[in-house]
Amino acid sequence: MSAPITVLPHASVLASLITPSELAEALGTTERTLSEWRIRGSGPAYLRIGRSVRYVPHDVDSWLLAQQHRSTAEELSA
Repeated sequence: MSAPITVLPHASVLASLITPSELAEALGTTERTLSEWRIRGSGPAYLRIGRSVRYVPHDVDSWLLAQQHRSTAEELSA
């Protein structure tokens, strides 16, 4: 007799994960740029699942809002 299937408690998070190709398209950039950001630690937080990279929408939103500047002077000092 097999064990019952366990439903993940946060299946909605799992279903909402964004691939690098999806994020690159949404941001108007390339997967290569996302990879460089991961290496430098300057992009959105990400998950590594095996060899795959995925992004949580909330983390992408938080990162995007952190990129906000009021002036070019503020941007240069950041």
